[in-house]
Amino acid sequence: MIQLDVYEQAGRIRRFTVRGHAGAGPAGRDIVCAAVSALVLNAINSCEVLLGCPLAVDDDGETLVCEVPAGTRDPEGVQLLLESMVFGVKQTADAHPRHVAVRTRSV
Repeated sequence: MIQLDVYEQAGRIRRFTVRGHAGAGPAGRDIVCAAVSALVLNAINSCEVLLGCPLAVDDDGETLVCEVPAGTRDPEGVQLLLESMVFGVKQTADAHPRHVAVRTRSV
């Protein structure tokens, strides 16, 4: 199962982690994994390329950890992109509850 954990502070996404494997199909053909990967990577890359706001990302191949650095140049734009990512992953989880889960936590 893919697990997205979103950490919010004062209603704003500060950090998120993604870990696990969907297991909805064979390696290289798992459309649930592809959907979540596309949503997450698009949000991270869009923050950097479109907004000029690189996020702090650590990916060891099993767990991706992404943090919004303090003093981010366009915090509203970053929040919109990250909220869109979370929305998309939640929609995927609703359609595939055995393969994707989303948790939101306050920090």
